[in-house]
Amino acid sequence: MVELQGMPPGLPSPPPSYMVDNQGNTFGAAPDKGVLNGPVTSIFNDLNRTISNVTDAAGKTLDHTLNSVLNRRASGYWLAEMGDQGQMPYAPSGYKFFRDVTEYGAVGDGITDDTAAMNRAVSDGDRCGEGCGSTSVLGALVYFPPGTYLVTTPIIQYYYTQFVGNPQDPPTIKGSTNFSGIALIDTDVYIPKANGDEWYINQNQFYRQIRNFIIDLTQMPNDIVQGDQTYVPCGIHWQVAQATSLQNIVFNMPVSGQVVNSGSNSTKAVGIFQENGSGGFVSDLTFNYGNIGYRAGSQQMTARNLVFNSCLTAVSSIWNWGWVWQSITVNNCYQAFDCSNFGGIDGQGTGSMSIIDSHFNSVPYAIALTAGGPYPALYLDNLLVDGPNSHQIVFYSGHADSLLEVTQGDSLTVNGWAMGHRFQDINDEGNNTHGYISPNPKRPSSLNSNNNLFAVSRPQYASLGSGDVVNVLSKGVKNDGTGDQTSLINSILSSSVGSLVFFPAGVYIVKGTVEVPVGSKIVGSAWSQIMASGSYFEDETDPKVMFRVGKPGDSGTVELSDLMFTVQGATAGAILVEWNVKATSQGSAGMWDCHFRVGGAAKSRLQFKDCPKGASDVDPKCIAASLLMHVTKQSSGYFENIWGWTADHDLDLPVEGNTTTSTQLNVYAGRGFLIESQGPSWFYGSSVEHNVLYQYQLVGAKDIYLGCMQTETPYFQPNPPATKPFTIGKFTEDPTYPMCDSSQDNCEEAYALRILNSTDIFVYGAGLYSFFFDFTQGCLTTESCQQRLVETSYSQGVWVLNLFTKGAIEVASPLGGILPVYSNDTQEQYTTEVSVWTPLGDTGADIGGYVPGNSSDGVTTDGNNTYVFIDPIKSTWVYPKLIL
Repeated sequence: MVELQGMPPGLPSPPPSYMVDNQGNTFGAAPDKGVLNGPVTSIFNDLNRTISNVTDAAGKTLDHTLNSVLNRRASGYWLAEMGDQGQMPYAPSGYKFFRDVTEYGAVGDGITDDTAAMNRAVSDGDRCGEGCGSTSVLGALVYFPPGTYLVTTPIIQYYYTQFVGNPQDPPTIKGSTNFSGIALIDTDVYIPKANGDEWYINQNQFYRQIRNFIIDLTQMPNDIVQGDQTYVPCGIHWQVAQATSLQNIVFNMPVSGQVVNSGSNSTKAVGIFQENGSGGFVSDLTFNYGNIGYRAGSQQMTARNLVFNSCLTAVSSIWNWGWVWQSITVNNCYQAFDCSNFGGIDGQGTGSMSIIDSHFNSVPYAIALTAGGPYPALYLDNLLVDGPNSHQIVFYSGHADSLLEVTQGDSLTVNGWAMGHRFQDINDEGNNTHGYISPNPKRPSSLNSNNNLFAVSRPQYASLGSGDVVNVLSKGVKNDGTGDQTSLINSILSSSVGSLVFFPAGVYIVKGTVEVPVGSKIVGSAWSQIMASGSYFEDETDPKVMFRVGKPGDSGTVELSDLMFTVQGATAGAILVEWNVKATSQGSAGMWDCHFRVGGAAKSRLQFKDCPKGASDVDPKCIAASLLMHVTKQSSGYFENIWGWTADHDLDLPVEGNTTTSTQLNVYAGRGFLIESQGPSWFYGSSVEHNVLYQYQLVGAKDIYLGCMQTETPYFQPNPPATKPFTIGKFTEDPTYPMCDSSQDNCEEAYALRILNSTDIFVYGAGLYSFFFDFTQGCLTTESCQQRLVETSYSQGVWVLNLFTKGAIEVASPLGGILPVYSNDTQEQYTTEVSVWTPLGDTGADIGGYVPGNSSDGVTTDGNNTYVFIDPIKSTWVYPKLIL
């Protein structure tokens, strides 16, 4: 590689040796040779810092490195003025939820060292740090007013924490010339000399958020030495799982030749270091200059609207099972995506990657692979490549020949180019190849905007002051986890249509249905809980809605963000959310960063002491929900960063080692997301886990986009099997498992995805996992924890790009005679990787096992009680009488 005219100075440098995944960093490579094991909170920490005295808003001089508290600065931003009314009702007395860093002494003048003050703001109150594992009790929102905050050691973000900057004037976190540590913001501390161990289990790093910041690395040295550890400058160490997000952040990094205090002129700076985890969602990020914009590794992840300007390498991929990159702009970077690394279990490297609706401008070496493999499953669609230096689009690192290229100086729009296992015909046994696919998915105009998939970021209502917001607490509602708030909430919502209604952090008990009128705008903080409780929700045979969004037939606007839908006790009949509203325009009815949690948390009455794993019989008090969310027939909506979790473990018990085995649960929720919408509806970065019958089920749906969806099968199955403990048939097309018999002990398990009688369904990235068989994992070695994950029937226009699975014999199991896809044909290191599965793209409406008007699963019964599947392709399959 040589320097090219018009490109940033210098050439890409390899990432440092410690920036690897958790499989490869425990043998001498882990960045655990430093001396800090937590935040610097005063000048008396191991690393002394010189911090000047300042005055508070009243003019009083205070040494803000100690435990003094300053007066809060005035702000015109509503959250800054109202956030302190939130609480963590199950935390110890005196615990503070809302923390303004200036109250802890941060100055924000760009000169004073604010490290200790900000870390005190985060850590105040004996929060969940090393040895804690996780918590549902000790959450916090840390607010950063406008200003420039100089830091000399990392700001440690504890578990269950939101960092929020002022969206009107985002604050700057600025690294000093003598900075010492892994990153300006660190979400998972490497314990010194602990062979790679960290504070938290990376795949259980839930409930985190960072938004509205400028991260400034421009004054940091190239080589940062702490103890025996040498780091490179880094903005955020982001090692997270579900219910996490980064939004509206700019990373400013040094330009080669302008590096401070360095003997090298080539910058080593990295914007984000994410070595592992199970994310997650990031959006609206900009990376300027530096060596690597994003050093990326995770089981799965969604990244939307990222811009890389003059980074030497935009994205350096460590490993993944699947990652969707949407609306990515790469300007004047030598490399867009370097996928030539190996990491993850079994040295998988980059498992799969979808790059859609993106633009590479003057990128000479766009997507680098390693000659000889393993190769990622790639899907490139609506990717514009142009600019004077663009040439190699997909190539083997170090090789002059390309798999896909553009003539230098010309432009090329790549539509439907794929690499990996593909299955395109109803009789296709599959092949492993690369090149353009035909036919390429044809998105309906309803899902697109200006030829790209429509997307809209979470609203933050930045221009509003506190006087513009309706605070439910001021109307008498309680957020302390007591009483019944249903009636008061309904009264407030009905009288506040069109206004922003704020639910400060806390727990809002409801013993009836919350009715959300069309026109509502509702926002919480740190995932304010709406919790179903009481006899109204107990009857599984008579399900009741907890949170109804619109009434059937309604159309208009609704905006929900930063909420959590939860239950308390034996609420077997609870439907947590029913979505009825039809959006009047794209994105006018939406849900952002809202999550579902059934069990595993304080006061849920569904914790380890109530519902421990291994029960020989189903405990009725642990049957806790019928359905997480129903997107009804007449509705449509935009759903971004949504996690539906029926708890597999208790969040509030210490873990043993690096697993949650000792805290696992038997909690039962019947169904995940039932989607009947006629569209257009978008699901960006959604996950649904551990529900008994299915995670996602689409019935009669149309014009649906599912981007990097993720599922897990309940750990307890097949004990009991999916046919227990819920009554089958209470919701449309409940599966009945007619194909299973008593010899198949892994057959009656929850589907990850069912697509029935639906059209124009676009799945771009799907990670579907079955990790357990009755809480054991021996089945992983033979990929036999479960028989099948995906079922389709009488559906057409089904386009699945980058499907990756674990633990199931069958990857895709269409009814009607189409050949299944098997894991042993598509295994790539740890997971299966299918780049293209489109046999139902241009056909399928008359192929399946579903017979409209008859029983579910598309079966009818003859006089001998045998199950008959209609097979228009080959023959009729007749299964013996089902034995339950």
